[in-house]
Amino acid sequence: MTTVPLDADVIVIGAGISGLKAASDLHEKGVSTLVLEAHTQIGGRIYTERNTSTGNHYDLGASWFHSTMENPVYDQFISKWYDPSKVKYDDYNVGFVMNNETGTFPAGCSINAIVDEMKYYAAHLEKDQTLHQTVIDYLKMKKDLITTDEVKYSTAVFKLAELMNGGTWDMITSKLAYGPGTGRDSFNTIGYDKVVDKIVENYPIDEKVILNTVVKSVEKIETGKADEATVKVTTKDGKVYQSKFIILTSSLGVLKLSVENPSEEGAITFDPPLPRPITENFSKTHFTTLGKVIVEFEKAFWPDNDKFLVLSIPDDVDLNVASGKACSVKPFDDYSNFAPAKAFDFPCLVANFNVVRGIPSLMFLLPSQPMKQVEAASNPQEYGYELIKPIIAKLSGLKESELPKPKLVLTTNWGSDPYVRGAITTCAPGDVLVNDALIEGFGNIRFAGEGTAYQGHACAHGAYLSGEREASVIIKKLGL
Repeated sequence: MTTVPLDADVIVIGAGISGLKAASDLHEKGVSTLVLEAHTQIGGRIYTERNTSTGNHYDLGASWFHSTMENPVYDQFISKWYDPSKVKYDDYNVGFVMNNETGTFPAGCSINAIVDEMKYYAAHLEKDQTLHQTVIDYLKMKKDLITTDEVKYSTAVFKLAELMNGGTWDMITSKLAYGPGTGRDSFNTIGYDKVVDKIVENYPIDEKVILNTVVKSVEKIETGKADEATVKVTTKDGKVYQSKFIILTSSLGVLKLSVENPSEEGAITFDPPLPRPITENFSKTHFTTLGKVIVEFEKAFWPDNDKFLVLSIPDDVDLNVASGKACSVKPFDDYSNFAPAKAFDFPCLVANFNVVRGIPSLMFLLPSQPMKQVEAASNPQEYGYELIKPIIAKLSGLKESELPKPKLVLTTNWGSDPYVRGAITTCAPGDVLVNDALIEGFGNIRFAGEGTAYQGHACAHGAYLSGEREASVIIKKLGL
């Protein structure tokens, strides 16, 4: 059998934080690598827009260091790479915003303790079910112990899980909706691209990263030696690369296309097909869209809270315990039968950059349905601003007609990007948190990314740790 020369020991598909961490660690050990990236820049879902008309940078992907008690990226950022002045815990003064007469909670409501009890109840259910069903079951148990206002507003706070998990409360799991608390969140004030800069500081990206390269297929080529095979990677433009190993860091949304719709743009086909332990769990793992609308003004005209949590207050019919009917389960991330979402129909988080960065701007983090509407609009910036305009009016105490014209509006497009197709992994009822077969891998085809990690699951540091994990596996297999 003819031996085909290899382009590298390891080909990494995707130049996000997991792929770059893996490539950097391998390079440090003398393992030759090549990184293929579909986009025109490195970073993946870490993307800092620095070319703005106002001169201010904005993170369109990751913004916070999450779970800072067990976040190695955060630890290095504040102790080795930069210093603590470049981050900010933005939870000192959190404001709640809702579409009622006062814009806040009614007097006398005991909210926090009830929400904590709801979370405990959800986490300890034997059977997984939707967040909505769990609320109804909890309220049936407690209906004579809490007031009507407490029912409504504690549920509104509990429904913030819709933001963290993307879908509506009739789509998402209650059991996994709130993960274990592993530390506060800390805001990165200088841009998340600075993290990427440090990861590739000693990696020759100009030589080893090939941008604007879409992978179409991955094929194992037998060499005639027992337990050995090379991997052949073919790109959309017909180029072929071969290696001993690949590390595939494509998002779960892209990876699932190999089974669900292999003709779609961005899909990767496998020969032989991915094994059943991987593919049979595709239906038990989900990937969803989160996104941002960022609005910068000439000066701030809103309160000096670190951030605001905008609540969606449930209708009375959604809290009708007496009906005795089970809540329907909606198909995950399918909004074809939903009315278009309006402000306050969904929860969102508003980061106050006037406090955390000294810039008169607000960053709105939106769940899947409203963000899909923004991305689908003919003018996403105009649509996005009009969508969140009533929220700005409510939190600032102004009428919509009194709001000044923004200097800058930015929106994200993670869901409509064919090489990403969403933002984070998440769970419907009955899902597994992580597809363990992806961690096990497919021989010399390895997988990394935020969806393949338990620690830091769905977070940038989870992706980082998964890249570190896969590099370690390959280094061990190579006997280094």
